[in-house]
Amino acid sequence: MEKAALILEGGALRSFFTSAILDYFIEHEVEFEYVHGVSAGTLCAMNYISKQRNRSASINLHFLHDKRYISVSNLWNSGGIFNLDFLFSPECFAYSAFDWQTYRQNRQIFEITATNCETGQGHVFRKEPGNDQVEAIKASSSIPLASDIRIVEDQPYLDGGIADSIPFKRAQELGYEKIVVVVTRDLAYRKPENGAAVNNLVKTRYKQYPKFVQSFIDRPKHYNEALTELERLEEAGKVFVLRPEDPVTVSRFERDNTKLIDLYHKGTETIIEQFDAMKAYLES
Repeated sequence: MEKAALILEGGALRSFFTSAILDYFIEHEVEFEYVHGVSAGTLCAMNYISKQRNRSASINLHFLHDKRYISVSNLWNSGGIFNLDFLFSPECFAYSAFDWQTYRQNRQIFEITATNCETGQGHVFRKEPGNDQVEAIKASSSIPLASDIRIVEDQPYLDGGIADSIPFKRAQELGYEKIVVVVTRDLAYRKPENGAAVNNLVKTRYKQYPKFVQSFIDRPKHYNEALTELERLEEAGKVFVLRPEDPVTVSRFERDNTKLIDLYHKGTETIIEQFDAMKAYLES
């Protein structure tokens, strides 16, 4: 096991890129002592920790056009366009069972960031014996305006990416000197400011949570600052970043199977090309 940290950005269905990289890690028995996921990155991380290669991509492709999983009508039926509860339902497990035993017995440290709506700050949950952190994982993956607020330990939470999209600083705080980060955007990408209409919707929908609203408004600025800092650390040899080479055209709610499969293949190509360099970084 590598005494190193693995940080996984979210991005909803852009996580096909992440899934491919994690599947390659499983195939080649690459284990990181510490894994931290945000939003869809947490769902990918679960299958990485349970060592179930291809499960993330397979489930998303199989149920992509199933309204029980992804549908606007789910906003009224289950609280979100993505029905996260469906991913943990008997119907989903009948298609692809989750290996709870391996997940629970795995010695890898697994942390999840979700955004506390009261404080507007990220809160870190850690998988522990007796607590699989399933509700925290659902909370971290709950997209504002497209999902209901999730209550975890009597506190309201939404998408972890609002407060901390790429939590590499958490790994630094824990003392990790080797950090591999998987992001789902290309090097040149910078997040544009939210449109006024979206900000107004958030202000109206979450008016009882003004600190969350401010975090949502400030997210593009903080996200771009994180990307700049990540590039600085990368140039200094302090982190190793795996990212798509070209701009990703897959949307959060992508419905085109071909585009998703292509993104998965790009993830595989990326890790094959970068694998030796990553191993050299980890061993240096």
